[in-house]
Amino acid sequence: MDVYKRWGWSGDQIQSAFRKNPRCMTVSEEKIMAVMSFLVNEIGYDSSSPAECPLIFYCSLKDRIIPRCSVIKILVSKGLIKEMIPLCSISTIVDKAFLERFVQMYGQEVPELMKVFQGHRNYQDLLQN
Repeated sequence: MDVYKRWGWSGDQIQSAFRKNPRCMTVSEEKIMAVMSFLVNEIGYDSSSPAECPLIFYCSLKDRIIPRCSVIKILVSKGLIKEMIPLCSISTIVDKAFLERFVQMYGQEVPELMKVFQGHRNYQDLLQN
């Protein structure tokens, strides 16, 4: 529980996360820190956002969180979508739907999106272009 407090979660937010997914209290501190660091420091989510969807801590950082959040960050930075997608949507949408809705739909405007999604290209390179 202390790891959540270090990220600024209130007692109410911790309780809410627990009610939504009690297993969030069994995630390792290392995993929580890695997920929070990426979401907050690299992508720009508010540190309380994962409290709304603690399921995010059970997603693979490498295979689900980083690719999907990277695609969304690029689309927001280029003005193709208005705002960051809620973490619950990012964590629960199936790959096929995510690919259709975000990668393929904007493939003409940002041809490198598929490479970012597949982990073959760093999203930060596209933010600078």
